[in-house]
Amino acid sequence: MIGSTLKQLLAEKRMTVGELSRRVDVPAQTLYSIIRRNNMTIDFDVLLRICSALDVPVDVFVRDARAGAASDPADWVLLGKLRALDASGRALAETVIDHELDRVRATAARTRVIPLYRTPAAAGYASPALGEDYDDYTVAADSRADFAVRIAGDSMEPYIPDGAVALVRRSPITTGDVGLFFVDGDMKCKQYVRDSYGTVYLRSLNRARADADVRIPADSGVTLCCFGKVLLDRRPPVV
Repeated sequence: MIGSTLKQLLAEKRMTVGELSRRVDVPAQTLYSIIRRNNMTIDFDVLLRICSALDVPVDVFVRDARAGAASDPADWVLLGKLRALDASGRALAETVIDHELDRVRATAARTRVIPLYRTPAAAGYASPALGEDYDDYTVAADSRADFAVRIAGDSMEPYIPDGAVALVRRSPITTGDVGLFFVDGDMKCKQYVRDSYGTVYLRSLNRARADADVRIPADSGVTLCCFGKVLLDRRPPVV
């Protein structure tokens, strides 16, 4: 808490409450109250003067202080800079801040956030489409994607390069679509093809990696689940 931090700093600086009171022009009783009550709210300007008198940065108190709305050390530093400006400087700063807020709000209106799953995804081994192991990923507001995965591997090049983020929509797929599949315990990102006999082929778009293809006959008993359709800029030919 701020009171215990102040008490510790005074001891380290070998400074009495009375001496600090004179330096910061704050009644000693006020400083004693801050130390005793510990969780007492403190005016930000007073805190700045205390830090100056004790020759310590403001962020020494930030971990526990409730002196203002700022909670991050950088916020406190910025607020201190704003407080130090004259009327003209504050007016200019407010103009810039208002402009930037308008820009941020406009950008937010044009975008939305979807989950980007963290587990490395490969063309052949894609990250899980379920669970909570993800980061926020920003897409256009009109994007049809429901989630994203990161691809690691070259078997879906040139449509999905190694390291690319693939956007996925939870929707049914048809022959020729690229999808995210769960096949008997493995996640796979492949092109889906189904023949007239019901056999399913999960194919690599990079035919140099045909060794990663999967063939699933209709009577194989293999469990196949599609998590969604990978959204591409252009539809690949059936390979």
